[in-house]
Amino acid sequence: MSGLIDYIIKDDFFNSVKEEVTCSICLDIKIDPLMCTKCQNSYCSKCIKNWQSKSGLCPYQCESPKYSIARVVKNLVSKLNFRCKNGCDKIINFEKIQAHNEFECEKINFRDKYQKLLDKYNELLEQNKELEKNVEKIFHFNMDSLILENKNELFFIYDNLVHHFKYKFTLELLYRASRDGDSGQKFHELCDHKPNGILILIKTDKNIKFGGFTDAQFISYQNPEKKAAGKNAYGNISFLFQINKRKIFKIKLNEQNKKYAAIFCRSDVGPCFGELGEDIWIKPENFLIKGGILHKDKDKGRICSYDTEDYELNNGESRFKIDELEAFWLKKFG
Repeated sequence: MSGLIDYIIKDDFFNSVKEEVTCSICLDIKIDPLMCTKCQNSYCSKCIKNWQSKSGLCPYQCESPKYSIARVVKNLVSKLNFRCKNGCDKIINFEKIQAHNEFECEKINFRDKYQKLLDKYNELLEQNKELEKNVEKIFHFNMDSLILENKNELFFIYDNLVHHFKYKFTLELLYRASRDGDSGQKFHELCDHKPNGILILIKTDKNIKFGGFTDAQFISYQNPEKKAAGKNAYGNISFLFQINKRKIFKIKLNEQNKKYAAIFCRSDVGPCFGELGEDIWIKPENFLIKGGILHKDKDKGRICSYDTEDYELNNGESRFKIDELEAFWLKKFG
């Protein structure tokens, strides 16, 4: 009920009580007045609560003030008379002014009023739908991750997986480097031959977070005749992502309009993405110390599988040290 002072009937009664019924903070009629028990000055309850949140003093500099209902002032305000703000000829007392101005006045354009209410209702409805979605994410998609530190990072992963998978799923932690050992051999032991997909999260020592998802299956490929030999694997759904910037990098098509390899599998290396591990290469042993490389053979003309040639995953740098690496298995349920 702000702006009541503009519509008050300035009769003898109002003139005699003007100082008592006018708030010195908002300069309007005091609504639900509260009184400082030390200096006896009163204010709108909303005004003095806002004032108190910013200062430990009352407007008249009382220290540690306490407030009580200003019953005398409230009684004076109740006797004031007002003109209708809509322009009708009626004179209304304080107790009925809000109901008259909002609902009873014959000059109210209810079509416009109800349209505004309907618009507000629809706005709240959309907010509620969004809230329900977020609640569903919290209850049905909880990751045991040391890398994802807040719900926005979690929802970024969730939303991009939901975009590809129409069924309900959960992500089960299979591997954590700091817990299970930072070797390619241990990674493959825990993560090979998993259907549906594997999500890899990487956090660098500079708190840059990136990784990839693929529904191609990791395998412990080895070729005794050629020690460093590995094998590319192709998936239907594969992408890389940068969590800090909330950015997704899609897999590319080659000259034959076919997808490039999603991942590179070799028994001794960690999770590597792209043809020959060109996009993300994780060193074989002790990679929490040795780290990894983006586009490791770019200078030799190697092709990236994903649209990440400018090292954007790692904020423009090719090499990175790993603070933590986690692998999650996407599992259907329901």
